[in-house]
Amino acid sequence: MHVFLTGDRQIGKSRALNGALAQLNLPVFGFRTRFLTRERGSSSLYMVPANDPESFDQSMMVAELREGKMRPLTERFDAWGVELLREARRHPEGVILMDEVGHLEKSALQFQAAIRDCLDGDIPVLGVLRKDQAWHDFIKSHPKVRVITVTEENRGGMADRVAAILRGEAP
Repeated sequence: MHVFLTGDRQIGKSRALNGALAQLNLPVFGFRTRFLTRERGSSSLYMVPANDPESFDQSMMVAELREGKMRPLTERFDAWGVELLREARRHPEGVILMDEVGHLEKSALQFQAAIRDCLDGDIPVLGVLRKDQAWHDFIKSHPKVRVITVTEENRGGMADRVAAILRGEAP
């Protein structure tokens, strides 16, 4: 079973994800996304290895702020993102992390195919989906995927719930 969390911004999705990972105590592969803000306020989005979330290299940048809008570097999703997910699939003893899958990847068809390959496999996937993205339909409708909406009311026990699902202890 694979679990993706969705919900409003700043509601606690990544906190629940990190709490579940701590409970599972398994090696983590895949990716995390991180913003890096430089002097003069320029900002870029990086896709960093899940098992090394503090490494920032120019080749990991997948979007940049231009003309007041975050612009995807689709070729980076299709190269670097695919590489991270292929590497994750080589580790059946772990968990594949996808934190977060958003709107910037909508034209990255090779990256989307790599996500689909992970979902078709048996290695547990734990991820965060940005709300209301039409291209996420193949993720949401996948027979091995469970999408859970995090709210203020349910976020308190979310890490426990997600860990139990991934361990096969909860429906």
